[in-house]
Amino acid sequence: MYDEEQQESGAFFNGEGGDGNVFVEQEHTGYFEKLGNSFGGICLGLVLFFGAFPLLWWNEGRAVDYYQAINEGKKIIIPINSTVIDPMNEGKLVYLTGLAEPTQNLTDFDFGIEVSKRTKLSRDVSMYQWYEQKTTTKKDKVGGGTTTTTEYKYTKKWHGSRINSDSFRQQGYNNPPMPYVTQEFYSNVVLGAFSLPNTMISSAFPYDDGNTSPLSQTVTFDTNTIPTNNALKTQKPVEVQGDGFYFGTPQNTQIGDTTVKYRAASGGTVSLFAQQSGSTFTQYTAKSGANLFRIEMGAVDSNTMFENAAAENKTITIILRVVGTLVMISGIALMLNPLAVAADIIPCFGDCIGGAIGIVAFLTGGFLSMVVIGIAWVANRPAVLGAAVAGMAVIGYFIYAGFRRKRERSRAINDIDGVKDLKLERD
Repeated sequence: MYDEEQQESGAFFNGEGGDGNVFVEQEHTGYFEKLGNSFGGICLGLVLFFGAFPLLWWNEGRAVDYYQAINEGKKIIIPINSTVIDPMNEGKLVYLTGLAEPTQNLTDFDFGIEVSKRTKLSRDVSMYQWYEQKTTTKKDKVGGGTTTTTEYKYTKKWHGSRINSDSFRQQGYNNPPMPYVTQEFYSNVVLGAFSLPNTMISSAFPYDDGNTSPLSQTVTFDTNTIPTNNALKTQKPVEVQGDGFYFGTPQNTQIGDTTVKYRAASGGTVSLFAQQSGSTFTQYTAKSGANLFRIEMGAVDSNTMFENAAAENKTITIILRVVGTLVMISGIALMLNPLAVAADIIPCFGDCIGGAIGIVAFLTGGFLSMVVIGIAWVANRPAVLGAAVAGMAVIGYFIYAGFRRKRERSRAINDIDGVKDLKLERD
């Protein structure tokens, strides 16, 4: 490990780190520099704070639009027979269920792989490469300064896309390019007389379990089927490994070694609602502007499908409410952060102020978010809004009438008192 004397040097290598290295860097930030940086965070805080308002408002509108689309869909949906295409249903919202079957083989020409009777095929590419793990710790100093210690640990790992080693803090850990990437291939899947769009094929059919039903039982994996001009084959030795190939030497894994694995999905009974468009399906746009387009595995009735869609809509609404609230809280915290930094001239005092800012940001952001959500919830529901406005008008009228009666009563009493005073003066 490194000692205090090494820390002061700014940066150095430590041989510990398994199959990589550790690079440690220190940065000393003075009080006024730190204070100036905190003021820069105010701009980001303002963006987050004011950006949370339209996000929360939009979410409530989106939820209502989809809710209204579901209600509209329930009233107008047309159950159809999958074996016949009726031109009278063109452009209308239809519901059908039936057996979805692939009609063509799927081929990955890059590696000479062909599968049959599958709705989709996934080629999963992973490369052994360098990975930078960054760990930062900060220590406040008396006088308001801060010492930031950053540890960069370089290890090797399998990853599904190329890690950009050009952005590493320390050079010398270079990842080669990946000539092939993960990709999905789709068959022509028919549902009776209709063809399913790729978006439905992608979301509906789960991949077969490679442990209980390996693809190698029905597909022959042979290194000789890989084209000779394959970029990986020209660079590294290759061998069959499970449901795919290993480019390199598994017993001596090196940077740049690549695995290509395959998964496939079968057909099955599906249920869907969407807009009929020729011999396929597309999104149905409801009057609210929201789109209806859904497919589920199994024989599911349309009412259940609409209920499932409504449940998902509620979940998404809640998640986005939480996200919008957190964005607002973060914005408030950033705007108030200079107060904590200013108090950091006494480290423990700065921590106390920082904790207080966190509490204030949480309470203020939570309250404002609930206000925005409440107003948006009412504003996006015309019936509720009308009832609320009418209720407020009635309440306002009674309040005004009460004040008016009180004023008139007060005036009457004053008039009586004036008459009494006049009589006394005459007497």
